[in-house]
Amino acid sequence: MGDPLPAQTARRSGIRKVLGEGLLWVVFALVAVAAVSAFTGVGTSAERTLYFKLPIQGVRFHWVFLDREAFLSGELTLRILNKDRDQTLVVFRDGKIQDGWEMIGDDRPARGFYFGFATTHRFRTEANDSLIVTLTATKNLLGQGPFSEGVLAAGVWQMSGSYSSIYGGRWNPMDLVVLHGDPPIAFMECWAGVWPITITKREGWKGAAPAEEDSISTLRKLMKSRGTNGRPCGSHI
Repeated sequence: MGDPLPAQTARRSGIRKVLGEGLLWVVFALVAVAAVSAFTGVGTSAERTLYFKLPIQGVRFHWVFLDREAFLSGELTLRILNKDRDQTLVVFRDGKIQDGWEMIGDDRPARGFYFGFATTHRFRTEANDSLIVTLTATKNLLGQGPFSEGVLAAGVWQMSGSYSSIYGGRWNPMDLVVLHGDPPIAFMECWAGVWPITITKREGWKGAAPAEEDSISTLRKLMKSRGTNGRPCGSHI
């Protein structure tokens, strides 16, 4: 068989060029939609599950209150505010976690109580919501992290913040990748500040902090992240 005719070769080349340009426009459109959704909040109002961790000083990822009963003897609430909404959700009160809430992490009473919570129900959320978390501690609460132990004093602790990220219920193709079929979710790890603890031990369940962890902690403090409402995050959870 002979070589393809020049006209056939040119036609195929033209088709490949058109397909290539079309693919580039599709990618550009997806990126543009993601950018608009991420930075302007377009289409972010939706019913989502909630996930948050308390703003404990010096904590990165993990913290456990060692006395489970003492921690739950107080009260924890989450308030979500916007121009047309003001909703206060009770997470736990008088020793009992409320229906629709659960502790994240390893749920073994002998290990205390993890400082993170999630909902099994959905709530209306928007990118520009304001959040207020309030913890009433009836006793001094001893806690432990990977590299330290410390005490959060008894009293009423409150912190404002915003969502660190939201997924689902918006025009953002990245949500399909992140959620993998899970329901829409709003993460709350962008707090304006932290609740101070008194360090009682420079060792945690992983022992003492390695030298590189100290340098990483310093670097994190220099890095400024922002919540979905554009405000800076003061915590480093």
